[in-house]
Amino acid sequence: MMKKWGICLLVAGLFFSSCKNDDDVNEIPIEDQNQVDDEAIVKYMEDHYFSPDRGLIKKYDEEDESDDDYPNLKSLGTKLNSGVWVIKRPGVTADGPAITSNVQDSILISYDSKLFRANRDNEDLYGNLNTYYNTIHSTGQAAWDPVFYYRNITPDLAENDINLSHFVIEGFIEGLKEFNSTQTSGADLYNFQGAIIVPSRAAFGRDFFFDGSRLNNALYRDVSFVFNIELHKFVPRNN
Repeated sequence: MMKKWGICLLVAGLFFSSCKNDDDVNEIPIEDQNQVDDEAIVKYMEDHYFSPDRGLIKKYDEEDESDDDYPNLKSLGTKLNSGVWVIKRPGVTADGPAITSNVQDSILISYDSKLFRANRDNEDLYGNLNTYYNTIHSTGQAAWDPVFYYRNITPDLAENDINLSHFVIEGFIEGLKEFNSTQTSGADLYNFQGAIIVPSRAAFGRDFFFDGSRLNNALYRDVSFVFNIELHKFVPRNN
């Protein structure tokens, strides 16, 4: 897990490093960033839909009319007070219970996630989508407790004042509570039940993130996240 985490950080770091110098000089006020985040998320949802076979998020193809009849994500979504969007895919059976909290519940989940930094200089506001973490392109199997959901805080981390807020994406946890579990084993191929889209203010915003060696407030600064998910099941956490 740590090796894959490092690779994801490297990829994200290479992409966002080109933006960092401009951000240092021209960083917009938080209120303006929140507004462009919201506008970018709406544009993203209007541009994308759930594929009918496994529910993977795809972008409409302007040259192919075969996807025109699929509803866009915005038409299926609900915006929470935090700015997080919860989008449920029709026709997926999910009759299991929902989680209570990441501290109490250990989850088994399949996911594909992307990240972007919204900017008005981008024609579509959200710009390039970059890979965050996923199970479908790595092991191909569901995973327990991804780091953006939960991280065990060891004594060494605690002694350095590092806590869960330096790992987890609160907006993801908030959105996940809106989904019932599918009560599947996770051994079969994913069947995504929906998506959670988290604006930067409900992710790391301009706060610090632990990158594996130090607290860092640059890597995921003003970054929003898209999570395509299937929550298979959860069990009580043994701390």
